[in-house]
Amino acid sequence: MKTGNRIPDLAVIIPAYNEASGLGGCLGSVRQALECAGATEAEVIVVDDHSTDETSDVARAHGALAIRQSRRLGTLAACSLGVASSSASLLFFVDADCRVDKGAFSALLRGFARPAVGVVAARSEPDSRRTVKSLVERSAIFSAVMLHETKSRLVNHDFLPIGRLFGLRRGAWQAGDDQQWPCDRICASRAKHAGWEIIYMPEAIVCYQPVGTYDELRSDYVRTVVGQALIADAWVEPLPRGVVCRAAPASLRRQPLNAAAWLALRARLWSERSRGLMLPGEGYARWDKLPQGSPPLSCPGSGHHHTSEEPAGRPHNQAGRR
Repeated sequence: MKTGNRIPDLAVIIPAYNEASGLGGCLGSVRQALECAGATEAEVIVVDDHSTDETSDVARAHGALAIRQSRRLGTLAACSLGVASSSASLLFFVDADCRVDKGAFSALLRGFARPAVGVVAARSEPDSRRTVKSLVERSAIFSAVMLHETKSRLVNHDFLPIGRLFGLRRGAWQAGDDQQWPCDRICASRAKHAGWEIIYMPEAIVCYQPVGTYDELRSDYVRTVVGQALIADAWVEPLPRGVVCRAAPASLRRQPLNAAAWLALRARLWSERSRGLMLPGEGYARWDKLPQGSPPLSCPGSGHHHTSEEPAGRPHNQAGRR
């Protein structure tokens, strides 16, 4: 990529595990967004985390550089390998099951206009092409609204990159030794502690497929609770209580019916957890597996559920979340 005054060199890194069915759509949207940003020479790197399907073949068929890990190592390891395989000065991370809005990279690049900015976060939205019918789908839509309302009230906070798409400068990237769990928030926290600023660009939109069944929602819940415990001692900032208190009623006013669905499902999840019906080692309907050394699930308290589409009062790391 040319490195003149207009657009710096950049790379889009997509960690993927068994994403053959949806990866083509993701890569197509990435290419369109790069063209819109005038970044047609950007590197697009898919890091296959030892998939058992044709993820690497799909990546190559869509013109991406496909790198396959020799064994299953997790999302952070895949991201680290993608960074090591590129020399780009700007790094963008996208979930493999998402579609990037055509103006997303243009907006993220505007966010990097100030040299002090090291991390720029996008806005995650449920795929609008889906017909919303179930309580679970309504809950997912409300979670996205809550996430946006919360991020819009935060300034230079490591929670901002929680989602499906974010970018950072190579100088702000600091790989760690915690390879077992996705860590968009830990990446942001490390960048902030190194002196970089973090900003939110809601104009940069990435669409994802929300969970469609209660089993999938429950799986996300278990995974997130475990993630909260695993990074309890990491450099992550608690969400300011005032921000959450202002974001919640604003979201409720915007979507009262979806909020009711969200509350009903959380009540069920909290009830199951308090009765000991959730185990950290149980299988996942949507994700791959729990990281090694997973702690037991405790009864719900201040650390309630929030996936990569949902804020809460305790730190966590994504998924988007990833």
